[in-house]
Amino acid sequence: MVRCGQGRPNAPGAQGFRSHLIKPKATRMQGTLRVVGCGRQSVTRTEDENSLSITVQKRDIQYWADTPGQGRLIVGWALDTNTSGTTNPFQREQLRPWLTDRMDEWDALAFPRIDRISRKVRYFSELLDWIEENKKHIVTVDGSLNTQAAGGSAVAKVLSVLAEEEHRKIRNNVLGGMRALRELGRFTGGPLPFGYLSVDAGDEHRMLTPDLEYAEILRDICKRVRNGESTYEIADHYNKAGILTWSDHLRQIKGQQVKGYLWKPATVARVIQNPICVGFQTHNGEIWETEEGEPSVIADRPILKLGEWEAANHALASRSKPKQIRRRETACLLTGIARCGTCGSRMVCHHTTKTLKNGESRTYRDYQCTSKNQSIACEAKASINESELEGLFTECLITSIGQVPEMVKMVDEGEDHSVELEQKRLRLGKLETDYAEGKYDTPAKEDSYWRTLENLTKKIAELEARPMRPRTVSFQPTGRTWADKWEAMSTQERRNFLSERDVRVLVWRNPKPGVKRGAIVFFGNLREFAIAGGVEQAGAADWAHWSWNVPEHWTNPGLLEDSERRAEALDSYGTLEIPATLAKLREEMIETLPRDAVGMVGITVKDESE
Repeated sequence: MVRCGQGRPNAPGAQGFRSHLIKPKATRMQGTLRVVGCGRQSVTRTEDENSLSITVQKRDIQYWADTPGQGRLIVGWALDTNTSGTTNPFQREQLRPWLTDRMDEWDALAFPRIDRISRKVRYFSELLDWIEENKKHIVTVDGSLNTQAAGGSAVAKVLSVLAEEEHRKIRNNVLGGMRALRELGRFTGGPLPFGYLSVDAGDEHRMLTPDLEYAEILRDICKRVRNGESTYEIADHYNKAGILTWSDHLRQIKGQQVKGYLWKPATVARVIQNPICVGFQTHNGEIWETEEGEPSVIADRPILKLGEWEAANHALASRSKPKQIRRRETACLLTGIARCGTCGSRMVCHHTTKTLKNGESRTYRDYQCTSKNQSIACEAKASINESELEGLFTECLITSIGQVPEMVKMVDEGEDHSVELEQKRLRLGKLETDYAEGKYDTPAKEDSYWRTLENLTKKIAELEARPMRPRTVSFQPTGRTWADKWEAMSTQERRNFLSERDVRVLVWRNPKPGVKRGAIVFFGNLREFAIAGGVEQAGAADWAHWSWNVPEHWTNPGLLEDSERRAEALDSYGTLEIPATLAKLREEMIETLPRDAVGMVGITVKDESE
């Protein structure tokens, strides 16, 4: 009888893995080779016969294992989907357990071909070393690899180098293709940006076109931001209106079940900050420019005009961004607004229920300094009853600006090309430096250099010739007073309103002899709206503070210039020092004064008839 592999010594595979698995080492001659079938797929593909899908990989391994007379038994599977070839095998979800907890259950790992193992030489070598140390084997069912054969490990390492080189070529081809798409102004794929759908560009590629419904929503967001509405107010408006978020809208278009996500302030901000609003393509977080020095536009009809988008982002950036505060539905009006005057820590409203001697339960609600929670030393922690502080604050707010007409801020950013011009000049300088350093060292690169140089020079000349139009600010009355607006808002809306406008309240314990509590209120950026509504121009930086039970010179330091008043203050309070928290807050208020406040840049007030 002629044994398989002996009668035809030169037959394909006669000296490959089959002969060695038929005549394995002595320890395995009488046993069964326990095999784990391993597969890998980078992305989910259509399950057909022509693609290397997981189904096809599993079928090939099973067919190999079922070859009669070979003594192979599949004891398990490690089929990793959505797994890159550059992933370490020891970190693959399905394969990892077989290399750790279940390593005693198998003898060999079977892969359909070598690139399904790893495309990184370092990871491939690491796996081979582990296989040798633990007396295991790796085999590919296409016959290209068998570590049990003589010199199998050495061959495997050579093949792994080829696999990594192939991966590098594939990656470079993909990157080159993506760059070409950006140059052509085509959509490179990924999640659809807000307000746009992907359509055929007519050249075997894709581009973006506005979704009619959500393009209007994007324009509305832009308008609301420019008119001074906060991102909190905008998100709340869309939630109350029952408008789906963009992700849920896309699910609805695809016929999938919506998840009911809510609009969030951060979502609104990200939407308006994205350059895709004006159709610009981005790469690595920056607007991609073509060789002509122009932004790559991937939308057939950009939703916003460049001026509108820049104005909205300027309005968004000019506002402070208060910290996100964990709140309950029962959170109080001044949570995050009130601060301890002694140490500057936030004050939160604590609810404490106590049982009195007569058996009655009573709940005490007090704003208290949180310095202890932050490990901050506070010599006199502020504490004040909730209704007392909120009542005082509301009274001073309504007394100060309640009857002033509510105003909406309208900003026209004008036309200023200085930033874009400076960017073009910097790019031109870098281009010339790169050329001098020899980075354009081939004919093709040199041609690209001269084209880019010509286009940049032309663009700079165009920008220098464009007219400049100054930024203007106007205020439009809404027809109601600030008191009317305050009355119509919920507690949550009031708190967001105050936080967006940098309103702050400082509370002191024992601010002066014989007085237990005192406070100072700063109205923040409300001052420019109030002045536009008719409040006397006493100076935008000095307006809008209100005090209660604190030394007079804290809010009017000029009193100390009089020697007699200075002596009286020193006699009454024992010190003339102004609290550091108060001085710091006053400086912050002056620094955050809008650059278009009255007296700094001309502000006009439009009549409703206009």
